[in-house]
Amino acid sequence: MSLAQAHMDVQESLDNYLSYLGMERNLSPYTIQSYQEDLRHWVLWCNENTISLATLTQDQVDLFLQYLSKRYSYEPTSVSRHLSSVRGYLRFCHHRAWTNLDPALFLDAPRLGRYLPDCLTIREVEDIFSGINKERKWALRDCSLLELLYSAGLRISEALDLRIGQIQFDDCWILPIGKGNKQRLVPMAVQTSKNLHAYLTLERPLCSPKSDHFLVNPRGKAFSRMGAWKIVQKLSLTLGRSVHPHTFRHSFATHLLEGGMDLRVLQELLGHADISTTQIYTHIDREFLKQEHRNYHPREKSTLP
Repeated sequence: MSLAQAHMDVQESLDNYLSYLGMERNLSPYTIQSYQEDLRHWVLWCNENTISLATLTQDQVDLFLQYLSKRYSYEPTSVSRHLSSVRGYLRFCHHRAWTNLDPALFLDAPRLGRYLPDCLTIREVEDIFSGINKERKWALRDCSLLELLYSAGLRISEALDLRIGQIQFDDCWILPIGKGNKQRLVPMAVQTSKNLHAYLTLERPLCSPKSDHFLVNPRGKAFSRMGAWKIVQKLSLTLGRSVHPHTFRHSFATHLLEGGMDLRVLQELLGHADISTTQIYTHIDREFLKQEHRNYHPREKSTLP
């Protein structure tokens, strides 16, 4: 056992890993927050069971995955996500000689069944938008959040990290920065542009913004994931079922496919990270991309606010 292994506890190693993700990998704060949330379970489990990095074994990692399934009733997809987070963390620790366990040799992802993401119907989306009380404080902000998630299909991290300068109101374009720090073009409906601009000019100034983020909380700071999640939950109460921010992105993709959009165009709009498919989309013309969005997105044809 090396001196480094002997003195590096799990929490300290996690703190080092999160710093590495931000400073060397240049990941967004929201991505780092997601890793931190997954690995929080790992730290708690290791502390409760007196697990040491220096003597960590594959069997102990397997026990942790079983613990997740039993303690939190996680689906295989969630267990797989946690394992991916643990694998990256342990790869970091192994490279620094804090553990002898090499995740590249031992850790396999669980077999996943067929997964169908939760999706709203067009009618349900219309009900959520029409149910926003326009007289209520911060109604324009809440509407803008839903517009970014559904009308533009942004990931929640992309919506929360969106800067004012990344929205081209006159040309109806949004330029989010997605995974891998890659920026893409997403058209927005004219009504979406009007709603976003109304929030920007009428409601956002009331927050005395301390940030150039488009969406800010009442204190003028960038929105948190929890704040956005609470808004989505509040606005979807009338549906009688749980709705998450990512549900709107799934609905965006499903409704466009159902309307007949070409799959390659949809993947460009979603900003999928696979480089082999991304290269196919680099030659898609801007106006064609915008026209496809206009032809098939239900918000372009509706009279929603």
